Amino acid sequence: MKQVVMLGPSPAARGGMATVIATLLEHGYEADGRCRFIATHVDGSPARKAARALAALGQVTFLLARGKVALLHVHVASGVSFWRKAAFIGMARLFRCPVLFHLHGGEFREFIEQRLPPRRRRLALSLIRGSAAAFALTTPSADWLRAYCGLARVEVFPNPIGGPVRDPAVARAGRGDEILFLGRLEEKKGVFDLLRAFAIVHAARPAQRLVLAGDGDQAPVRALARELGVEAAVDLPGWVGPARRTALMNRAALFVLASHHEQMPMAILEAMASGTAILATNVGAVADMLAYSNSESVVPVKEIAVLAASILRILTDNIRTDTLAMRGLEKVKSEYIVETVILRLRRRYEELAA
Repeated sequence: MKQVVMLGPSPAARGGMATVIATLLEHGYEADGRCRFIATHVDGSPARKAARALAALGQVTFLLARGKVALLHVHVASGVSFWRKAAFIGMARLFRCPVLFHLHGGEFREFIEQRLPPRRRRLALSLIRGSAAAFALTTPSADWLRAYCGLARVEVFPNPIGGPVRDPAVARAGRGDEILFLGRLEEKKGVFDLLRAFAIVHAARPAQRLVLAGDGDQAPVRALARELGVEAAVDLPGWVGPARRTALMNRAALFVLASHHEQMPMAILEAMASGTAILATNVGAVADMLAYSNSESVVPVKEIAVLAASILRILTDNIRTDTLAMRGLEKVKSEYIVETVILRLRRRYEELAA
C-alpha cells in the first residue's frame, strides 16, 4: 500500500514546526496506516543531527525506490531546514513522486531573495517550483509562492491546535498577575521590546510580573531588566515542556508576542485555546488570527509605547479581557482544532496523490 510520507523535525524537538507535527501525531495522523511521519531533525549535537538526517534520507529513498510513497509532504523553513529537505525533494523528483511543499518561518522570503547567491537561489527555486502544490500560513506567503516561485497550486492552510479547549469560567478563575511570553529569547522575537514596554507597565502596576519562557541567551535579557529596574519582577524559567507550558498559559493574565517576524505562531493558538487574552504585533497571519478583537489585540512592530499602552488597557479592564479571551476560544474551536485540520489535510492528500 502506498502512503503519504510527512517529513519534518522530531515532535520532541523545540519550535513551532515540531509542535505542529506533535499535535498531528498525537491526534491520529498515522492511525489508519495511510500516512507516515519520518523525522529529519532532532535536537542535540551536530553528529546526532547529521545521523538522523542521513537515516531519514535512507528510509525515504528506500520507500521511493519500492514505489511505496504516494505523496511526500515536506515541512520547510529558512536556512538549514530548507537545505536539509532539499535532498528529500530532489530524491522525490528523481522517482517522480509528487511533493507538497509546506512553508513555515517568517523569514523565508528574505532567505530566498536576499541571503542566497544567484546560483543557490536558482537551485532553491527549481526545487520549490517542481512541487505539485504548497501550503502557506499567510496570504502574503501564498501570493509570493505563486508570483516569485511559480507555483500554481498554493493554499493558505492553518496550523492545528490540540484540545481540550478550556471552559471560559475555569479560565477566568485561574487568571493571575503574569504577563507571559513563550518563544526564543532573541531580538527578532521582540523580547527586548516587550521588556521595555513592561517597564512602563510595571511603573503603573507594581504587582504585575513578566514571564519570559524559552531557550536562548538569558544574560542580555537579565542585563536589560536590571537596567530598567524591573529585574525582580521578571521570571526567566528557560525552555519549558508541554505540562509547564500549559500551566504558565493557564494562569497568565495576558499573553504577549512582540515578534518582528512570524507566520502563524503556535503560541498564539495555544493562548486562544487556554482562554487567555492576547496581544501581538502585526506580522504574518497574526491580524487574521486575532481578527475577532477588532484590532484591539494587534499592535505595530517595535512601537514600545503603543505596546505598553495596549497592555495596560487590556489589564485594567476585566470586561475587555474576558471578551477577548472568549472570542479567542470561539475562533480556535471553529477553525484550528486538530481534528478539523486533519480531515482537511486528508482531502488534500487524496487530491494530490490522484
